[in-house]
Amino acid sequence: MLYRSHRGGVYDTPENTMPAFLSALSLGYASIETDPQITRDGVVVLMHDDTINRTCRHADGSLIEKPIRISEATYEELLSYDAGIALGKQFRSTHIPRLDELLSAAEGRDVTVALDKKIPTERVDALIDVVLRHRARVSFSTSDTGRIRKIQARMPDAMFDYDVNLSDDALREVTMLVKPENLMIWMYLDKPNFAWLAPIAKVNPENFRRVKQYGQVGIANIRCTTDVMEALSYAPDAIEL
Repeated sequence: MLYRSHRGGVYDTPENTMPAFLSALSLGYASIETDPQITRDGVVVLMHDDTINRTCRHADGSLIEKPIRISEATYEELLSYDAGIALGKQFRSTHIPRLDELLSAAEGRDVTVALDKKIPTERVDALIDVVLRHRARVSFSTSDTGRIRKIQARMPDAMFDYDVNLSDDALREVTMLVKPENLMIWMYLDKPNFAWLAPIAKVNPENFRRVKQYGQVGIANIRCTTDVMEALSYAPDAIEL
């Protein structure tokens, strides 16, 4: 079974930062999940939210009162904010990383960088351009076949993480496009933080058996020991912590 690190690490290190990614690499995670977004000047950076305010601070550690949107800021402007100090002084001066930095760190290692679907399909070429400059192994998150086809047009053997739309019709279409070894289907525990998800995307014995017939299945975004034990009871192919 494979273990994937959510946002590089969200507990002991600042999420979506190089300290988190380097920690995940040192711990031997098989995969590191992260969230690419594009700045106003076209740089692919790593940040979960549309704004930096939840995870970043001014250099002195004070709150950023005005919303700072990734899409409205240049990369140089983002560098003036601290992406680590909110979690502790030991992470002072941590910056918002570029995807290039993570891919460079992953080159030559037995790890997959899992790229979430924050960048819309119509702009995904900008993401692929960065990926193709490196020799790191990556997977692309998707919930629709249009995104799969667009990525495969440039990367025929691309790996995919597929989630949310887990109807039998959708899964049959996906498995016709992607080789089994290049596909991981992700499901979620039925927890309050996933109340927005349709029941078809959540784990229960019947649903897990149904989805498992289509290929490898992972259980994503597990937050505590109790949830880990529940996820392990299904014997998934991967778990995201």
